[in-house]
Amino acid sequence: MRVPTNAFGPGSRQDFALYFEGESCVRVQSIDDIVAWLLDCEYVTDADLFDRRDFWQHPSVFEQLRRGDCEDFALWAWRKLAEIGMDAEFYVGRVACGGEPDVDRQHAWVVYRVNRTDFLVEPAARNRQQMIRPLADVKDDYVPHFAVNRRFDTCAFVGCVLDSYRDKQRRLRFTGRS
Repeated sequence: MRVPTNAFGPGSRQDFALYFEGESCVRVQSIDDIVAWLLDCEYVTDADLFDRRDFWQHPSVFEQLRRGDCEDFALWAWRKLAEIGMDAEFYVGRVACGGEPDVDRQHAWVVYRVNRTDFLVEPAARNRQQMIRPLADVKDDYVPHFAVNRRFDTCAFVGCVLDSYRDKQRRLRFTGRS
């Protein structure tokens, strides 16, 4: 079953193939090139940058501004990893914050595979050690909801259902209803 584009988030309004269209002005030949370029970009919320709750930039716009939020960093990294021949997937879901189990946020990241090992790319991280990590080391902090691969095949994960149930339970506790 194909996951609708808008299920990925309120800012996801176009087909994923469009993020691969157009010329890129940034040439990369390796993962190190991708990391180095991203380290010179600035994380800025959509509210501050575009006065919108959620807006997904095209990678060519992100290249010009060099500013954006997690989806912008991740979409650019996903495209660049695909350009250098990596089997990469763009993910959205939830990530735990600072090791606190009850504190989390919606997030976007990329996963790629090299020699049967999956690596998580945290593209907005501010150092290489945090940006590229074996997925096995960090998987407990990430709850994927949806993903799309470089062939634009989408998939949904159980995490989206579990988080929907968890959020409903939190709202019920907060309002005092059962």
